[in-house]
Amino acid sequence: MNCKGVFTKIASLASLMLVASSSWGQAISPLPSTEESRLRSPVIGDADSVYYKHETLINVQFSQVQLSQWAAGGQSSASLIAKLDQFWEYDGRRFGWDTEIHGAFGLLHRPDENIILKTDDRIEVATKVGYRLKDKGSLTALGSFRTQMAAGFAAVNGVPDPNQVTSKFMAPGYLVLALGLDLKPTATTTVFLAPFTAKSTFVLDESLSAAGTFGVLPGETSRHEMGGYVRLGLKEQVTENVTYAMRLDLFSNYLEEPEAVDIFSDHVLTLKVNDWLSTTLGLTLIYDKDVELVLREPDPDVPGDTGEVGPGVQLKQILAVGLSLKFS
Repeated sequence: MNCKGVFTKIASLASLMLVASSSWGQAISPLPSTEESRLRSPVIGDADSVYYKHETLINVQFSQVQLSQWAAGGQSSASLIAKLDQFWEYDGRRFGWDTEIHGAFGLLHRPDENIILKTDDRIEVATKVGYRLKDKGSLTALGSFRTQMAAGFAAVNGVPDPNQVTSKFMAPGYLVLALGLDLKPTATTTVFLAPFTAKSTFVLDESLSAAGTFGVLPGETSRHEMGGYVRLGLKEQVTENVTYAMRLDLFSNYLEEPEAVDIFSDHVLTLKVNDWLSTTLGLTLIYDKDVELVLREPDPDVPGDTGEVGPGVQLKQILAVGLSLKFS
């Protein structure tokens, strides 16, 4: 083949390659961004059923009253309450895992009398792991622990008596282990039903244990119960700046007075002024037949009157305004 024929063949081959390249380029032209994103996304079935969320809430409230030669009378005081709430939530197609940590501590100082009072004290950790049975239900194992940090004292004429200790760290301490069904009927509501529940009460202080407080036998450091457990939770965004959260725990001991249900109920209404300032109204209600309270003080005018002691309703109400920070 002469040179002219070779160049003619090369030119024809180049022309065919250019045509093929042009056709291939049109075939692989970039997809629209939305279509490309859809193809690149992992196939996970119902995307709404798989998500992870975490949230941290920090609240610090402070108040002060300073009086000097105030004719109307009164006492100077300063109070501080700090709260930490941490939430983790993972909801997968088959497994879910929720964990929450709550801590709170508050003090009231009355400088005129050099008195410091504890107004709030709480440590609580709860976690639950579930295997999805239906769209809104899971077979779930739950663990919950609750106690306080600092010692508490009985008050005599409004003044804490250091010789009358009423509580300490792990005195009491409460541990709940439960297996049951966790339901989420709505996006803001949870219902946990556990027919198999172990509840343990710990009193790890020698003097409180010897007195048989919080339901333990005198000299014992723990008490264990078996029963049924129900836990209801609600967190509702009432308006753009108002949030209401509620929790209700119910426990019935199968082996001893099952009709005497232990109750723990917590309600928090948060009114957010802006990103860092809020007002919080909190109410906590507790009833435990194993916890003896002073229902009536002894009457000094009645000889031999020892007052009245027994189970009753414990109430704590907090209204506070202060710094509020949220991280998620």
